[in-house]
Amino acid sequence: MTMKHPLCARWLATALALSASSLLHAEMLDEVDVRREGNNAIVQIRLSSPASLLRTTASRTRDLTQAYYQLRLTDTDPGFVAGERRIVRVDGLPVMTISDEPVRTDKLDDSSRRLVISFSQASNFKVRAGKGDRSIEVVLEGLGQVVKQASVKTQEERTPAQRYVIALARSLDPKLEIEAPIPQSLQNYQVFTARRVVDGKQVHEMDLGYFSTLAEAETAMKQLSRFPGAVIVKLGEANTSKPVGDVAPSGAVATPANSVDQQARDLLDQSRQAYEQQKPEEAVKLLNQLLDLPATAATPDAQELLGMVRLSQGEQAKAQAEFESYLKQYPSGPGAERVKGLLAGMQPTDLKLAPTIESIKAPEGAITTTGSISQYYYGGKSTTATQAVRDTDGTLLSADEINNRSKAPISTTDQRLLSNNVDTTWRSRDADRDIKLVFRDQFDYNMLSDAQLKGKTRYRNRLNAAYFDYQGLKNGLRTRLGRQSAMWGGEGRYDGASGSYAFRPKWKVSAAAGQPTDKLGESKREFFGTSLDADALTPNLGGSLFVLQRNIDGEVDRRAAGADLRYFTQSSSLMASTDYDVIFKKLNVVSLQGMYMAEDNTTVNALYERRSLAPASLSQTLFFQYQEFTDAGIIPQTITDLKNRGYSIDQLRELVRANTSYWTHSMLSVTTPVSPQWQTGATMDFNRTGAIAPNPVLLQGQTASGLSKTLSLLAIGSNLYSARDTNVFTASLMRGKQIKTYMLNYNNMTPLSDSWQLEPGLRWQRNISQDIATGLDITTVAWGPGLKASFKPRPTVTLESNLNVDYTRTEGVTSNDKSTRYTYFLGYRYDY
Repeated sequence: MTMKHPLCARWLATALALSASSLLHAEMLDEVDVRREGNNAIVQIRLSSPASLLRTTASRTRDLTQAYYQLRLTDTDPGFVAGERRIVRVDGLPVMTISDEPVRTDKLDDSSRRLVISFSQASNFKVRAGKGDRSIEVVLEGLGQVVKQASVKTQEERTPAQRYVIALARSLDPKLEIEAPIPQSLQNYQVFTARRVVDGKQVHEMDLGYFSTLAEAETAMKQLSRFPGAVIVKLGEANTSKPVGDVAPSGAVATPANSVDQQARDLLDQSRQAYEQQKPEEAVKLLNQLLDLPATAATPDAQELLGMVRLSQGEQAKAQAEFESYLKQYPSGPGAERVKGLLAGMQPTDLKLAPTIESIKAPEGAITTTGSISQYYYGGKSTTATQAVRDTDGTLLSADEINNRSKAPISTTDQRLLSNNVDTTWRSRDADRDIKLVFRDQFDYNMLSDAQLKGKTRYRNRLNAAYFDYQGLKNGLRTRLGRQSAMWGGEGRYDGASGSYAFRPKWKVSAAAGQPTDKLGESKREFFGTSLDADALTPNLGGSLFVLQRNIDGEVDRRAAGADLRYFTQSSSLMASTDYDVIFKKLNVVSLQGMYMAEDNTTVNALYERRSLAPASLSQTLFFQYQEFTDAGIIPQTITDLKNRGYSIDQLRELVRANTSYWTHSMLSVTTPVSPQWQTGATMDFNRTGAIAPNPVLLQGQTASGLSKTLSLLAIGSNLYSARDTNVFTASLMRGKQIKTYMLNYNNMTPLSDSWQLEPGLRWQRNISQDIATGLDITTVAWGPGLKASFKPRPTVTLESNLNVDYTRTEGVTSNDKSTRYTYFLGYRYDY
């Protein structure tokens, strides 16, 4: 058995990527799920590759945000799709449109990316990193009650705990307002108005809550120094003039416990608890009892709350009637502005409007079909001229030699591709289950000449998803059958089955099995695994464990075990994850990522990760170059081919161990607002690829890459000349072992109206590298403008185009090259 210079580990990772993704545009946006978390609705955006959230911006109108993130290195190329978008429609939530875009419009495959998220109405939200390293979450504050999801009945639901609130301020004036902002760490709680009788007088309160224990309320009180008059109020007790400890009872006045006022107050407290615990029918019953009583200080709040409960049930007409009744009875009430806002966000029931994405509302139990169809044409043309200046040894050429060796400008069309995408979801949902059929497919037609294709296929199809999904909303079961993406274990897309069971609140066991969809020669692969997920080991700490085995041609390809821990608070998060192969005894991934957001919205992100360039697996050996196969003019297609040539499984695994190289990456990013419209930031990145010692596969071994350092400075201006514009200025300096790069970028996004949006950009880059043979510098300077425009002639139709021009000059060892390249795409998308 003899081998000569096979691919090194870095080439191996690239080969694996190319085998799966060459000339193939995949999707960055994988799945979008909605769940409830306390009082909030959480929209989880799952990505197809690991990523780190860096910073966010929001428009003054609170209906648009951009989440900037950085892709992290993996052994597969995710590919990218222009105009990739998901639309989220959940009754009671604003319609959300989520688009994935490169920060630089001239680079579709830019690893610096952003999610552009628009809302159908102004919303209270924040953006945070999600679980694991492949999700970003949008927190819709105060809208958790409208989310229906699988649940496991708890003892707390059967016996609600006593609740507390904190009265931030009290006044005899019903137009009470608070001037100081709520601390960032407490913004997950509700702020609402209330009325109480204190010392024999009716007062108006601005309350913060709810807190399930006195200790929880006291902890919050320590963070409310800016509210010197704040006091803890215990709800649901009979009135007494004697406080319990330092806690003021909910009606600290000597009135009879069975008085109408107290009865109304108790009913309102009970209905709020029912509403919080997703028991809308019970809340409606209690509120109707309250409204049947003679009018009290609690009556206006009850009227407003009844409308919100009706809205959470999907009964829009009844909710509208309750809100209108409130405004008729209490036009200057403390909740009038909130009620007007809720009404403004609702579609009037007495108008017959043409249906749009925003106005379509499915009744409970209805069957819906949603999705999109898009088609994009990609074009590119280059012109290149070459002027010879030196011989290969670095000596200068004479004028005649320069004329003889120089080349006149040559123009070529190097890109002509038509990409077609279909994304459709059929859904049937009622009170017991949620069933979906999902289909997403992409077909590319390459229109270059046969000579340019050089034998490559002209047609390429990728079925990204085709699955049946069942979720029980009461029994805790979920199952998915068909082509899907792995939720854990790093297996990517596969054909198979997955399922989970929530056996306790916030505890879930899952399993999956299937065949990877990316072909690897003629080999046959399958995997199976299981995981345990706990969202609340403590109120702020969650974690998960998984074990997974993948087989190839009857042998164990990889057997991995992994875990992650997640710590979340209102202002910070910390996530750690690891993946270890027990067969190869190699650590595939270890990472630690943290984020902190201060009260002034200063954001700090830190990341450390160490991962193998390709996860240790037997399948890597199919990319080695073997002398006997080369002499025979064949390429091994299966592990059986290698075994038939005398290689044992132990030998092949030892080759994999010897050629595993690690990439280490650390990052620190800080962004801070300097004014209401500007934020500035800096990011430091450190990268290193490890060495490989000489071995039978790589005779000369591979030296380490050396430390690469990148410093990026940025300034983001939002709402400078309109309510929704964003301007991003970036300057970067990268120094590596043999290269230096300087870069300046400007990107702008300006919505001109609800229909038009423009995104101009300008970029400049200078690279200096060293030729190893002569020691001379090779300098490349590139710059160019870009413009992306989109137009929506109808709410369901989007027309998009993008044009970029690159002017490049390279001063090399033997020649100076000038080139001009035009790249563009244009297309349409229809959402239904």
